[in-house]
Amino acid sequence: MALTLFGVVEYDVHAVQAVALGTELITVRDLTAVCAPCAQRVTEPDEAAAMRHNDVVMIFAARGPILPAPVGVAFRNREAVERWLELHYSALADALSFVQNRVAARVHVTRPVAGEERETSADLVAIASESMRELRTSAVATVALRPDQKPGVVQSAAFLVEANAWPQFAAAVEASGRQSTSVRFELTGPWPPYDFVQMQLGT
Repeated sequence: MALTLFGVVEYDVHAVQAVALGTELITVRDLTAVCAPCAQRVTEPDEAAAMRHNDVVMIFAARGPILPAPVGVAFRNREAVERWLELHYSALADALSFVQNRVAARVHVTRPVAGEERETSADLVAIASESMRELRTSAVATVALRPDQKPGVVQSAAFLVEANAWPQFAAAVEASGRQSTSVRFELTGPWPPYDFVQMQLGT
């Protein structure tokens, strides 16, 4: 039976969530893959699949660190998942340690509403870049993101933040917004560390 992968967690701390969510836990040593049955054929994930994926990841993340898998990753069977966990054990274990007690934030810097813009596009990028540099000092790691497709986004970035420092990071974003009326700041999160996990999916 083919299995879709939601993510990798620490061993034996999620049994209740697994049963409630209809997922299957596959463990190798102290690593556990959170999976669920899926179609054998290759299919493009739809919105419903993406929402379920995110819901499952969020629920597991509430209990401990998780390495979220991209939506739609699937293995042929349980044995393939076990081989993958064994093959990439060291990298996955190190990554779980890295995201332990840390959460992700996404910050979007947008143009002001129509009629309020006073600076050129280059000026807005410079203002956004300086603010993002300041926010990096409050984070463990930062990843620049491709701007959203929606109009008005100047820059976007993801920040990995210590969970207990989230209020201070949120306050820093708010302060950045007060310092410049030329751009607007939007903070979302806390999220699981999607932007800070790169899985090697070959077996």
